[in-house]
Amino acid sequence: MTSPPGKQVSFGTVSTATLPRSEHSNPERPQPYYAFSSSKWQPITTPSPLPTSLPGPIKLITWNIDFRLPHETQRMTAALAYLHTLILALPSTVPAIIFLQEMVSTDLEIIKSTPWLQSSFHITDTSSENWAHQYGTTTLIDKRLPISSVFRRRYISKMGRDALFVDIRDTTKCIRFCNTHLESLIARPALRPAQVKLASGYLHDADGGVIVGDFNAIEAFDGRLHVENGLKDAYLENGGVEGEERGWTWGMQSGEEGRRYGCSRMDKVMFCGRVEVRGLERIGEGVKVRVDEEGEDEDEDDEDEWEVDLEVGERWVTDHLGLMADLHIL
Repeated sequence: MTSPPGKQVSFGTVSTATLPRSEHSNPERPQPYYAFSSSKWQPITTPSPLPTSLPGPIKLITWNIDFRLPHETQRMTAALAYLHTLILALPSTVPAIIFLQEMVSTDLEIIKSTPWLQSSFHITDTSSENWAHQYGTTTLIDKRLPISSVFRRRYISKMGRDALFVDIRDTTKCIRFCNTHLESLIARPALRPAQVKLASGYLHDADGGVIVGDFNAIEAFDGRLHVENGLKDAYLENGGVEGEERGWTWGMQSGEEGRRYGCSRMDKVMFCGRVEVRGLERIGEGVKVRVDEEGEDEDEDDEDEWEVDLEVGERWVTDHLGLMADLHIL
């Protein structure tokens, strides 16, 4: 689905006037990360010795898997199977980091039970205990990348949004990765500018930094946030033009919502410091799953949500397209 040229996107407005403005009571929240060992996921308590250099390039993959829609188990299973095809296509020397948003507890259980993740990846979350909402972010890190710390920083948010940071380090430098899901809808006063400012501050504290995820970029100011915070937008750096169809990541698989609000570039990759992101591309377009329609009790809105380009018994895995790119350490 495409939106008419110049269509104004309006996703509704929420008031944020009663939210606290102080960030001093909202400190960093360190958390463990996990490796699969002895038939279970166990927290890493002793960091590995630091290497003299980091491998590169590193493949970055980000994808929002809509938590609201039915058949969450089938959809997440299909999403991971699709991601596995992307990982298998990589050169054997290229490690990957996978950033996922809108995870729910059942998604984490599927992640934990997936053999290719058990054998090759560390994960930041085995339960929802570090989230402030019913859904949250989680990051999957190739075991070949030396993790030095994992922590979260909660935003001023009506929706429990936060920034999940993973540091990888060698003997001379630290590269910091942020997985984020910025505030949805149009908020008054706006919240996304402060959220990007907070997250980017942590990136500038490292030798190089990357922030990826669902930026919910639906207002004019969203297009300036990278400039205002000393970041580079990988889509624009790789020749993309704001507003062009090839940059859209939301709306084409969103049924009635896509028709109502139009298509947009909600998902982004931004970077700063001693790193460069190259070869950005969209992933996940047209990925569907077959489901058993028997016994479903969906209301009319649910049916409308799925009617675009779908046959009976098919579901989109998610309403977002993902992004994939190569991170080069300079």
